[in-house]
Amino acid sequence: MPSVATVMLAMICLMCATPQESMAQKQVEKYDNGNKKYQGKLEDGVKIGTHKYWHENGELKLQEKYSRTGILVAVKEWDENGELLRDEKPEEVLEKLRVEQFNNIRWWTTDGGVGIHKTKGENAIDLAPTAREYTVHYVIYLENGKEVESSIRKNAPLPINLDAGGMIDGFLYGLKQFKEGERGFMKIPSRLGYGAQASSNIPAHSTLIFQVIVLKAE
Repeated sequence: MPSVATVMLAMICLMCATPQESMAQKQVEKYDNGNKKYQGKLEDGVKIGTHKYWHENGELKLQEKYSRTGILVAVKEWDENGELLRDEKPEEVLEKLRVEQFNNIRWWTTDGGVGIHKTKGENAIDLAPTAREYTVHYVIYLENGKEVESSIRKNAPLPINLDAGGMIDGFLYGLKQFKEGERGFMKIPSRLGYGAQASSNIPAHSTLIFQVIVLKAE
């Protein structure tokens, strides 16, 4: 079962194109006595929906609920007699912690209007960035701390060519300030993001917080 610390490590979608749909795979495990042990669904290796674990006597042991992007949003646990031991919503706790973190960040702003804060690397404007090809891990958050998407959950770093475009302007402006091996946050105003365009998980006129890990920059 993922711990709160594991979930906290999950760190946003560039959502410039509609992702291809993939088939969710249902998994079922059973005890030697025939009783169910586990049941759940994976999509591209990521847990989605409701996952249930049972005690060997048939009593429900654990129930985890995940969002469609693999975020653990609710956990319930019972003992072998059916008594509820815990009922938690870890993602709500993390959202509050993220908001506090975002509010305490000391942002510096590029000429393009993107806020930058590096947790690894020099917090100073690079007036003559040279890298054009990047490979990054990313997480997107809304200002309220809600996670929108994460490449880390999918273990799928994103290759980016700055000259090819296809990304929101704010992300491209901000990424130019990062060198290989650096990591940190970008705060992208709505006018450099999706503006009045809304999607299923990004409201219109949203400021976006990107957390990035630059694996390659050349």
